[in-house]
Amino acid sequence: MDDLLTGCQNVEEGQRVYKDMKMLLGSAGFQLRKWCSNSESLLEKIKEGNKDKLGNLELKIDSVMKILGLTWNRRSDVFEYSVQLPPLSEPVTKRKVISDVARLFDPLGWIAPTIITAKVFIQKLWLSGIDWDEELPSQLLKEWIIYRNELCLLTNLQIPRWINSRADDKLVELHGFSDASNVAYAAVVYARIVSRNGVIHVNLLTSKTKVAPVKQISIPKLELCGAVLLAKLLLEVSTVLTVPKENIHAWTDSTVVLAWLRSHPSRWKTFIANRVSEILTVLDSNQWSHVQSKDNPADCASRGVKPQDYQNDLWSTGPLWLKSENIIYKNKEVNDTNLEEKTNKVCYATTSEEFSLWNKYSSLRKLVRVVALCRRFLLSRTALQPEKKNKYVSNEEYTEALNVCIRQHQSIYFQEDLYNLEKTGKLNNKSKLTSLSPFVEDVGVLRVGGRLQYSQMSEEMKHPILIAKKSHFTHLLIAEAHSRTLHGGPQLMINYLRTKYWIIDVKNMVKLYVRKCVVCIRHGSIVEHQLMGQLPSVRVTACRPFFRSGVDFAGPISIRTSKGRGHHSYKGYICLFICMATKAVHLEAVSDLTTQGFLAAFKRFVARRGHCADIWSDNGTNFIGAARELKSLFSTERSAIATEIANSLACNGTKWHFIPPRALNFGGLWEAGIKSTKYHLQRVIGNSTLTYEEMATVLTQVEACLNSRPLSQISNNPGEQYALTPGHFLVGEPLVVAPDSNYEACNLSNLKRWQLTQRMLQHFWRRWSQDYITQFFHRRKWKHLIQEPNIGDVVLVREDDLPPAKWLFGIIIDKHEGLDKITRVVSLKCKGNIIKRPLSKICLLPVTE
Repeated sequence: MDDLLTGCQNVEEGQRVYKDMKMLLGSAGFQLRKWCSNSESLLEKIKEGNKDKLGNLELKIDSVMKILGLTWNRRSDVFEYSVQLPPLSEPVTKRKVISDVARLFDPLGWIAPTIITAKVFIQKLWLSGIDWDEELPSQLLKEWIIYRNELCLLTNLQIPRWINSRADDKLVELHGFSDASNVAYAAVVYARIVSRNGVIHVNLLTSKTKVAPVKQISIPKLELCGAVLLAKLLLEVSTVLTVPKENIHAWTDSTVVLAWLRSHPSRWKTFIANRVSEILTVLDSNQWSHVQSKDNPADCASRGVKPQDYQNDLWSTGPLWLKSENIIYKNKEVNDTNLEEKTNKVCYATTSEEFSLWNKYSSLRKLVRVVALCRRFLLSRTALQPEKKNKYVSNEEYTEALNVCIRQHQSIYFQEDLYNLEKTGKLNNKSKLTSLSPFVEDVGVLRVGGRLQYSQMSEEMKHPILIAKKSHFTHLLIAEAHSRTLHGGPQLMINYLRTKYWIIDVKNMVKLYVRKCVVCIRHGSIVEHQLMGQLPSVRVTACRPFFRSGVDFAGPISIRTSKGRGHHSYKGYICLFICMATKAVHLEAVSDLTTQGFLAAFKRFVARRGHCADIWSDNGTNFIGAARELKSLFSTERSAIATEIANSLACNGTKWHFIPPRALNFGGLWEAGIKSTKYHLQRVIGNSTLTYEEMATVLTQVEACLNSRPLSQISNNPGEQYALTPGHFLVGEPLVVAPDSNYEACNLSNLKRWQLTQRMLQHFWRRWSQDYITQFFHRRKWKHLIQEPNIGDVVLVREDDLPPAKWLFGIIIDKHEGLDKITRVVSLKCKGNIIKRPLSKICLLPVTE
């Protein structure tokens, strides 16, 4: 618990502060015992209120007190300094000097002009290189003894505690001054208060000083460092005293600093720019003004003042004009402000642009044909050869036009190399073509020399033509090779180009072109499946068999009207119901694929398996119609029955759920059941045609086989129980088992038959949660999280019923982040039609130029 320092405007407010603080801290068990004030009447009131508890209360009535290291004279209400240094003992070492300096406690910088001398002296000690316990040199020793003996004069210093501020003052301003010298830079802040009577009071608030760095920097830079120190100090003081920003004024005697602050930081070098930007984040440039050096109180702190010369009005109360009613804020103009200005480097470079005709064509053949026709026209005009009426370009014209394009290309990108080969016959040592030993052939084309002169290859393969990279002509050559190789891969294209051309950095150029080819992207796109999702709650929640089910159709299958000859067959279907929790299967033969046919099968299913609360299916038209009709029938039933029994029939409704369109993976449970059903039917029926009665019988037997499949892995240990099957939840055992004896007449236990059945059922569900549910921890496929396309991305939409190379271009306009993850796409080739696709059916199309 430390001291509490506070103030108030009058005695009544002081008494209220006393009571509030005593009650607040007393509620937590803390008691404020020592009280002191410059008001005798306040101390009397505190004493009167604690007459019965004076044993726990101590009133300080001494004239001088210690407050946080400072000495306060409560009668005169001023702060005083007491210098208590131990007697000087020999030898005087660096350790003793620093120990004495640490005893000079000045938290608010009121004696900064004297303390800065001690700071500078410590820097001198470090520069002298003496050890901690080594005696000071004679010059430094003499300087320290004189300074130490004068410190006792600081005891005459008095700083007023009250700065004459009241709640009804007209104006409260902060004026800060900064200055720098070769040894230090400083900042000092004064409070200028205009009372309600118009009386102006100026008082010293705080100051800070720093020793100049050992590395020598210019005085303007030190002045800027002082300005940074002042900006931080003004921000701290204004925050504590809640002085608005417009009442803050900063002063400096450096015109260069003012010029720096009035320009954008980007104009100056790094050292200046960083500090100017730091100042301008606190104060605006118009809040800085110029002050003459003789009126700058910070000059005392930057140069240092002896204790005997400390008492001066400039440091204690600031310049005299601060007490004037109107203060003139003026700035001197600086003619030369480029002292620390950035030097803008201007680089001149000459570039040779490609022939503008090349950029007009995207095909090499078209470009060469145009050049050939232009040459034909020019040659006919110069009468070097007669004009040809044939509109087709001959092979000779095509070859010459191609050489013209190659020479033009090489003259731009290999200008220096061609010049050196023509003048000196060799390349510059710094040339990148030195290892290729190039030469210029008769037609003026630069070719690779290489080391294959004596090989049996053709001349064009031994000495390919040099082509630069990142050129439009190079792009046309690569595009021609890609077309000639029938959209071949990088290796095939490089092998084709190397037969005639040597393109620098050809691998990267070819790979870049292939990556931007839209046709290759479309044919090479791979559908990236999303991460396998979480199982729905209905799959992992225990409930009665078929209480929550899935449904799907299989077929068509051929069904005969009756046995014997002369009866035609018709198309029938298999309706599969599967329990979402136990995977139990129920199969029904359906005569047609209509809503009425499915409703009949659904009624038979409910009659034998019980009420189904929720049912899932895909988006088949018969399912959608059945869901609509069930809903209407249920609403009609509720309206026709009396009100008192309407609530009891609420359980007769079945809630229908549809999986997202074209997302077959959401119906994997019943799709697997359909697959298993077809497996048995294909091997039992084959190509035979059965009657409806025979088909229903076979389906019932297949249903029994499917409900006898184990839900968990079968153990090899003969002592363990048989595997759990869906039949255990239906009849208490697998439906397809070997014949066994009848144990009904045996006395199994003392439990009742109903209790035994319930115990068996609980045992099955316990094994279901332990053996069956734990199998779903693994993700068998779709194991990686793929980044989903964003709204606005250009994508390729894959259709299951289209050929592999057929895709739809589209732009994503909406995304649904639910369980189904349906994305709405605007098709670019279907007149802007909006289509819905799962994310697993969408491929991202990279952006091409």
